[in-house]
Amino acid sequence: MIDKTTSRVIVGLLVTAGVMVAAFAWYKARDAASPDAGAYKNIYDVDVPQSAPIPVDYRLILLTPQELAKAPLADVFVSPLGDDNGAFTYSAQGFGAMNAARGGRHTGQDLNGIGGENTDEGLPVRAAGRGLLIYAGEPSPDWGNVVVLLHRLPDGRFVQSLYAHLKTISDIPLGTIVGRGEQIGTVGTAHGNYLAHLHFEMIESIAHEAGMPGYGKTTFNRINPDEVLEKYAPDPAMMIPDPVIALKDVQQAAGWEKLLENLYRDNSMEALDKILPKEQQEGALEPSP
Repeated sequence: MIDKTTSRVIVGLLVTAGVMVAAFAWYKARDAASPDAGAYKNIYDVDVPQSAPIPVDYRLILLTPQELAKAPLADVFVSPLGDDNGAFTYSAQGFGAMNAARGGRHTGQDLNGIGGENTDEGLPVRAAGRGLLIYAGEPSPDWGNVVVLLHRLPDGRFVQSLYAHLKTISDIPLGTIVGRGEQIGTVGTAHGNYLAHLHFEMIESIAHEAGMPGYGKTTFNRINPDEVLEKYAPDPAMMIPDPVIALKDVQQAAGWEKLLENLYRDNSMEALDKILPKEQQEGALEPSP
């Protein structure tokens, strides 16, 4: 028979063992919920709270100081579909519209051509304002192809314009300044997930947000696109093409002239056949007076 002293010792050991097991389990759980130093993908990950779950959502990444510095001033915005005023288009689902089937309020604006169904598939999508191209790709099949531009408003705020469900994306390198009205893609269906339309968002943020939820209990940090287009609408009497586009045209023309100059110097008929109609070749090869 076990005496009282032995019983107390056994109970004490059991209690101590239980406390140690519980402490070890708590430590492992806390460690698993903390970011792994080896999982850091950029300099901003070190700012993630220790309690943040893994993995971090990399659809939301802080923009670099270089990107913020390069963001161009956008003092005029126009419709990304149709003409500058959105003629021949309509909004099939407005900003903030409640859509219970999708799980909340719409965070953007769905723009369509007036033909209905998929008649607007392939229509050009243009940059709503002068911006820096910070994303061009497919964050998920549901989103399809997405383009995101970064703008700096006259009041100093940074906003992004997001163009989703695109059929194609224009061949523009990341980090390029895009002119207001410059084509950045075409209207698509996100691999047939929807009838053709453009999902258009305006986002006040200094974090890259391609692929974030398109519906929610709130509209998050999204801005009503109609309010931006109205506040920064062009003055009809002063409306001119964006100088950024004109500069690109000049640069392209300058490069083309250099190419022709080299071809003329070589007097290569084979090369000229590829770029000039035959009626222009005789004059091109004649020596200058």
